[in-house]
Amino acid sequence: MTTSRLFKGVVAGVLAVIAMVCASLLAVPMLRHYLVAVANDPMRLPVLETDARVHYEPGAKTCALVVAGLLPTAIERIEKAQRRAFAREPAIGVYASYEAYAKANGLEDPTIAATSRSGRVILSPRLCGHEFSRLDGVLTHELSHAHLFGWRFSLLKRRPPSWFTEGLAVMASAGAGAETVSERNAAEAIANGYAILVGDEGLWVDFDSIPFENDPPRDLPLSRQRFAYRQAAMFVEWLNHRDPQGFGSLLLRIENGENFKDSVRASYGRDTIQLWQSFVSDLKLGNRGAY
Repeated sequence: MTTSRLFKGVVAGVLAVIAMVCASLLAVPMLRHYLVAVANDPMRLPVLETDARVHYEPGAKTCALVVAGLLPTAIERIEKAQRRAFAREPAIGVYASYEAYAKANGLEDPTIAATSRSGRVILSPRLCGHEFSRLDGVLTHELSHAHLFGWRFSLLKRRPPSWFTEGLAVMASAGAGAETVSERNAAEAIANGYAILVGDEGLWVDFDSIPFENDPPRDLPLSRQRFAYRQAAMFVEWLNHRDPQGFGSLLLRIENGENFKDSVRASYGRDTIQLWQSFVSDLKLGNRGAY
């Protein structure tokens, strides 16, 4: 075999291995979603002339103008609730088509209302249409995520648990994400044994799911996710009101990349589960004003 033929054979073999590796990686849903989202970054959309933070798909300019009008107050609300300015200006993507939205949202799912990814808030066409009344709240909710992970973003760091990130976002947005589930509904669910699990670990592969100690009945008339979000928000708000200084310390430690479990212990002098038990005790005693 000539040197030239040997070289070509080696190159072909290397390319075949690369192709196999790429095919294997693309078979992993989270990675595939991420790569599709990167290729469809909302930053590539036209920018709104009156606010460079807002990008829009052709056909969504009217909604983009509304978003631009809501943005300053939403940002102010998040910075007040989370005790710190944004690490960098958030970018907002406003979509007119569900197909383009699904490609950009990092989940390839056209049915969800909004997502936040890498400092981008990505809004579904439904918020410009039949769910327009939710636009302000959902925008603020997703900005909470953009704020938190804008400070702490690193693939090498564990995520805070979903109950905390979602509870914080619901609290900061005055209930967005937990609509239709009242505090009374959530408290009754806890009393009936359908409480969320408040662990200390978060996973990059699981962005949204909050587990329950016992799964609520399948015929529950209200959304399981919204029950979880409402319970989480009530607990986060309880933590905030119980010790505002400790809550501020917790946020700062988390955003600086510290381990969630250690951050809770350093900020409150107690473990997460001990704090949850105190919260549940307050619920049983009817101390609703505590949060």
